[in-house]
Amino acid sequence: MLKWCGSPSSLSTHLSGTHGITKDIAMKCNEEELKNSPGSSIIPHNYPVQESLTKNVIGFVVGTVQPLSIVEDPDFIKMINGFDNRYKIPCTKTLKDRISKTFEVGKDTLKNQLTQVEYISLTLDAWSSPAHLPYLGVTAHWITSDFEPYEVLLSIEELPYPHGATEIQEHLIDLFYEWGIESKITAVVTDNGSNVKKACNEIGIGERIPCSAHTLQLSIGKGLDKIKLLVDKCKRLIIFLAGDKKKQQLKESQIHLYRQEILQDDELEKEVENLICLDVIKVNNTRWNSTLYAFQRLIILKSAIAMLKTTLMNNTNLNICKEGEKLEELYPTVYEWKVIKEMIKLLSPFEAATRLLSGVKYPTIGFTYPCICNLKDRLETDFTSLETMDAKHCRNAMLEDLTLRWNYPQELCLKGSFFDPRFKSLDFINSQEECNNIVNQLKEEFMIFKHNEQSDISIISEKNTDELRTEMASFWKKKNTKVAPIKDEFQHYFDVAELPALEEYDPYLWWSTNKNQYPVLHKLAMKYLSIPATSVPSERLFSDAKNLITPQRTRLNSFIINQLMFLKRNREYIDIYE
Repeated sequence: MLKWCGSPSSLSTHLSGTHGITKDIAMKCNEEELKNSPGSSIIPHNYPVQESLTKNVIGFVVGTVQPLSIVEDPDFIKMINGFDNRYKIPCTKTLKDRISKTFEVGKDTLKNQLTQVEYISLTLDAWSSPAHLPYLGVTAHWITSDFEPYEVLLSIEELPYPHGATEIQEHLIDLFYEWGIESKITAVVTDNGSNVKKACNEIGIGERIPCSAHTLQLSIGKGLDKIKLLVDKCKRLIIFLAGDKKKQQLKESQIHLYRQEILQDDELEKEVENLICLDVIKVNNTRWNSTLYAFQRLIILKSAIAMLKTTLMNNTNLNICKEGEKLEELYPTVYEWKVIKEMIKLLSPFEAATRLLSGVKYPTIGFTYPCICNLKDRLETDFTSLETMDAKHCRNAMLEDLTLRWNYPQELCLKGSFFDPRFKSLDFINSQEECNNIVNQLKEEFMIFKHNEQSDISIISEKNTDELRTEMASFWKKKNTKVAPIKDEFQHYFDVAELPALEEYDPYLWWSTNKNQYPVLHKLAMKYLSIPATSVPSERLFSDAKNLITPQRTRLNSFIINQLMFLKRNREYIDIYE
């Protein structure tokens, strides 16, 4: 033990004089100790290998929406070391910097691609985070010359306060010019929110189209208002059956019913253990189709719920018996079950139309008016024999609202239908005048395109002989493809027999196969078929965002959120491992 004299000099003197340990000797000993310590033989990877592994970590964090701090999590470090203990895991700050750099590279890549694109359509959607911060998501859509559809996230950014129409408008203008697409936008698809609607209309860049799925939801909402009491009663029933205890009891009822059906069949009895029992489906007030799904599930579980009700009411335990009485109050009457069944029939075509219009792998804009016309026709003819007054009132309200909202056709939607070979005759339009108007507009646009195409052809004379030889060789490789004369192109397409109106026919494939027959017209098809019928692509952003912006991660910087979402959603078009 040594006495402290106010400085370490006494200790240094003691070690040097008594034990012969100098500063240099101590440092040398430390170095030897480090060399002989466990893991000292581990030599870090060279730069290319280290870099490649780091890119894989970035891909993992982005693709699985992990918190950036995972790279400092002991279990993560242990796992990575177990795979490769020569890899040096980056710290959170380094990872953050690398993600930012990857984002910038990816953004530049897409910007370069967009310089080659003539027509772009956008979708917008607004959303509030768990911290009640407003975000606006913007996706861009276009078609390549090979009729390959592109769907790209441009941004998902926090809106400045007070996030009204003015703030949205300023944000969009900045975004358009940042990406250099202000002169390329054909359409902007949004929901019917007043702020977004006003902002898009005042910008004057591209034509705003209301989201067809959201507009359908508004019409369906008018119908569901007519059976609000029944919907509310079903909600209470579902809540009652959604608790853990009632779930188990409902499961036991389903198993009991199944055993009654199979009777003494030993082979089927073995399957009881593997029987998948169903739970009730809760109603989401913002998603009308959840009401349809809830009704469908209640019909399936009707017998099991009835059995559970009887079981509870016959129990000798007073409290359990009261639960049975409560369930009896919530259990629909014979008339209400009939309404539920008729509502399922009434809503099912709307659900199918919504799914069709919300697709992303095929052009949807051409489906818009054929779907709406089909729904109106079914409401007017197929559902005239409804038996319950509630279902009739619902049907009448939906038909009235549907007719009101779609009374004035969206010209862009009709033009999209024209370029879908299944609907190009536009015979679903009752007004011949409206049909002629659309065709005449497209003819005028075709003539402008034709004139521009001929202007481009004149530029070829400026090219050198070698380039012309190369282009001619390429041209003659396609000589087996019949090309319609440019002056007859429009009429030729108009006269071609319409394809059957089936989902499996792919307009992208049709135009890709036939574009050489329509050297001018196919460019118009690229313009209009790129327009989505709904704003679902931007709505889907927030499904990922909900996993990223959780109550536990509300401090995550909005810039980082945008970068992570951008990289995750655009991985199909940019290589984050490059």
